[in-house]
Amino acid sequence: MQRNFNLASDELLQYGMTVIGHLEANLIDFTTMDADLNDEKVNNLKSLIDTALREGGDDMNKAELGQRTEKLLSEMNISRQLFNQLRYWIVKTYPNSKAIQRQFGIGRYHKVTKSQAGMISFLFELSETISQYRTTLEASGTPSTLLDTITEQAEVLKSAQTDQETYKGQRSVETVERIKRLNSIYGILREFNAAAEFVYFDSPELREHYRTPTGGSSVEEEVDIEV
Repeated sequence: MQRNFNLASDELLQYGMTVIGHLEANLIDFTTMDADLNDEKVNNLKSLIDTALREGGDDMNKAELGQRTEKLLSEMNISRQLFNQLRYWIVKTYPNSKAIQRQFGIGRYHKVTKSQAGMISFLFELSETISQYRTTLEASGTPSTLLDTITEQAEVLKSAQTDQETYKGQRSVETVERIKRLNSIYGILREFNAAAEFVYFDSPELREHYRTPTGGSSVEEEVDIEV
């Protein structure tokens, strides 16, 4: 969905609040000319602005997504550290068996774990291999806690990725709803702006109170989403 205005969100909301302030004294001038420009219209504008102010802008959503991304990256790093620890014990336990080493992922680890999905699949596969060779690994001195942690890490990493992807979808929906709301605010302000051209034809100073500002901030603070 595209924004219908060339202002940053905070500029649009400030413009709206300014117009509402002027309408407290001048609404009768507009209603006299056009009955649709009445208290109900102003109250709707107030409600839309109040909701927009409470929900915050896209910066808040970006921060939330950033936290989930940081969590996922942290779990990816932990997964790599765990595998590097396990690699020592694999080589120690099976120094002469390249086939078993390959079964544990040695030699293909760096290639298959470049992505989140690849790392998750690798860890689940590694958990199965650990289960198959656990007795021998423990007999060679491999810490049981390391083997258990790797198995648990597969679920932890999967959960972190699911949380991130779920929030991405939620953010997309919220962004669309926010842009719809901001477009509605702008639409009402356009009505008063257009009417002011005639209501205050002979009063340039009053006319300026309703004119759309040119905007001084970037409008790229929110990501438009095609729906």
